[in-house]
Amino acid sequence: MMEMLRKKYIKAGFCFYFYVSIFIFSFFLSACYSFTGGSIPPHLKTLKIESVTDKSGFGNPEYRVDLETELLAKFRKDNSFEISDDFGDAKLIVAISSINEVTQTISSGELETEKKITVTTDVEYYDNINQKQIWKKTFSNYALFDVNNALTARNEAVKAIIPQIAEDIMLAVVSGW
Repeated sequence: MMEMLRKKYIKAGFCFYFYVSIFIFSFFLSACYSFTGGSIPPHLKTLKIESVTDKSGFGNPEYRVDLETELLAKFRKDNSFEISDDFGDAKLIVAISSINEVTQTISSGELETEKKITVTTDVEYYDNINQKQIWKKTFSNYALFDVNNALTARNEAVKAIIPQIAEDIMLAVVSGW
């Protein structure tokens, strides 16, 4: 009986150490993998982010400045490229193509209470060295805002969307999706 209990505890201890070892090995292996920088062509070292244009007709020039500032900050933080002010091995051309809002929620008295605002951008990622387009994509994101304080809430909603779009653009450039 004692021999059987001893074998059971030895087996349980072995299983515990085996699973802990697998977990530690997996943790260290995942720490070695970096998602960013995986598919940037090796000849592209510098990136020029062109001034963001606003073709939406929405009428707030802050949004293009905010998007450009966010893009610069995200790429500098990511450190996959050296950001160039003059000419880069690659360039990013970004335009806010539309800002649209639609009613999202209507109260029982047929009054709108919440709106959805969507910001859409057209982005071109271009290889200046090989003189060719790497990709051209559309990025879009949305937020909801309360119509009670519509002007302020709409502005805050757009300002919340801009960092999300900048993040999506940066990830598309460095990961190739």
